[in-house]
Amino acid sequence: MKKTGRRSFGWFILINSLLATLISARYFFFFPVSAFTSMSSVFAFTSAVGHMPVLVALFGVIFIPAAFIPDIRLRRFILALGGSVGLSLLFIDTIVFAQYRFHINAVVVGLIMAGDIVSFPLITWAMSIGGFLAALALEFALITVLETRINRIRAGLGRRVTLAFFLMLLTANLLHIWGVAHANQPVSMVTRYLPLYYPATATTMLKRWGLADLDAVKRLKELRVDDSDDLNYPLNPLRGKAPEHLHDIMLIVIDSWRYDTFSPEFSPNIYSLAEKGIAYNNHISTGNSTRTGIFGLFYGIPGTYWHAFLAGQRSAVLIDRMQELNYQLGIFTSAQLIKPEFNRTVFRNLPVLRLRSEGDSASEKDISLTDDWLKWYAETDSSKPVFSFLFYDSPHAYDFPEDYEPKFKPMVEELNYLLLNKNTDPAPLFNRYRTSVHFADSLVAKVIGELKTKGKLDNTLIIITGDHGQEMNDNKLNYWGHNSNFTDAQVKVPFIVVGPGVEEGATPEYLDSFTSHEDLSPTLMKNYLGVENDTSDYSTGADLFGIFTDRDWVISSQYSGYGIITHDSILDVNAAGNYEILDKSNRPIKRSLNVQNTKEALERISRYLK
Repeated sequence: MKKTGRRSFGWFILINSLLATLISARYFFFFPVSAFTSMSSVFAFTSAVGHMPVLVALFGVIFIPAAFIPDIRLRRFILALGGSVGLSLLFIDTIVFAQYRFHINAVVVGLIMAGDIVSFPLITWAMSIGGFLAALALEFALITVLETRINRIRAGLGRRVTLAFFLMLLTANLLHIWGVAHANQPVSMVTRYLPLYYPATATTMLKRWGLADLDAVKRLKELRVDDSDDLNYPLNPLRGKAPEHLHDIMLIVIDSWRYDTFSPEFSPNIYSLAEKGIAYNNHISTGNSTRTGIFGLFYGIPGTYWHAFLAGQRSAVLIDRMQELNYQLGIFTSAQLIKPEFNRTVFRNLPVLRLRSEGDSASEKDISLTDDWLKWYAETDSSKPVFSFLFYDSPHAYDFPEDYEPKFKPMVEELNYLLLNKNTDPAPLFNRYRTSVHFADSLVAKVIGELKTKGKLDNTLIIITGDHGQEMNDNKLNYWGHNSNFTDAQVKVPFIVVGPGVEEGATPEYLDSFTSHEDLSPTLMKNYLGVENDTSDYSTGADLFGIFTDRDWVISSQYSGYGIITHDSILDVNAAGNYEILDKSNRPIKRSLNVQNTKEALERISRYLK
């Protein structure tokens, strides 16, 4: 590579580093004001200015061979392509972070492709492609100008700029080393705001020198989730006799079902059914995402155990028990069971498992699963008990058939996540969501109608709930969707139980108290499946038909991290053990850790690990 070529390529990297640094400033628009201390502010600035050039340089290494291509147009096109891809991905990541407070990674990409986080409509893809083409044109112009006018840039200036970047990087790492050793929460929080950022630590060395805050470091370590696959679950083998009469059990889950759309207007059929049973009014999902919400529902334990159970491929004892009792198991889901890997966890012991539904949209798949269940149910053996799991997806995708009525107005015709921001009027989007809930409710009505037609309704225990909620910028912090916080909008869901033994067996004090997805497994095991073990052997939840225990808090979790939710606060703990104490609108508050609640929570998230 000639000297002029090296200089132009070097400046191409430097200018893109500056552009990346400017784009990265968007991440800190969402940094809590209360966490802006003098130290965290300096750390945030030096981290952005020091870290982004490193990312750009590492990405640029891939394109070094392209700088040797003799064909001018091809060389410039490939370099421009690399620059535009990098900056576009960074900008898209800022959009994802704005709505969900996590960065794009391999797991997230897989979940997006599977539709678990969000399904992007055509208009979003079109705008993304248009933005990329604009970036490509600008990058092509940049490399062209650099290659033709590089001699106009003063010699040595590039080295000075590079040195400035390095000094910022060094300063940031030194600040982080000190901050981590003293459990400085504002400093630790900064690291999650930049993608692929892993600054240096030297806590062990500072401990030896007596320069670390040992108590604070120990407290953070205790709050971390253990992802070990070394399980002790259940604590003791299940014991008990088969009940004299086994009731059919039906679990219906509606993806992203908000608690405030359980109403005569938006879910009339489910609401009417609930009048024959009971509805819990303060029910919290075990997660703000499908993975942890469904996990807690079947296992009866916090979603923090997900990684350990996936690694060990351990099934849910609730399903194991029903198999022991010769239940006919019908698993019908709209979304696939491969991502998240429920085929390798909850249902791994089922010899035959329906993995997905047919259809080009969520509503088509929901119709498919309903039709498939109707066919399957018609062929079940009436002499054996039946367990049905139906998992609808339309509200997650804000979807319904084009000719579906009623439609709630005003309503957006198509969802475009790129246009959402904290000033977006949520009403038109909310009405689209409400229409999708109404559609899912109409399919549930078909299922309930079939039970009635077959004369099975009175003998079937029916549980209807959501895997998590769906936020519509409820707290004016630009959160849309789910998997980003533990406010009611994202974790509070309807929980309806109807069927034999419900009204006379349910403990009334639980109706308005904290209940959790963790409670389903022990309630079923104790009252319908004949299990005699103490519930703590296999669940951290409560038997909702048993002696009332008032809870001051419940746990909910996400892909990495968990929240301890009380009636007026949220302790939000990330994967590293760093935490924030927030109010119920997700804003930081000045409050000390509740030691008793934290100890109890830590016991529950470690109880089944050896």
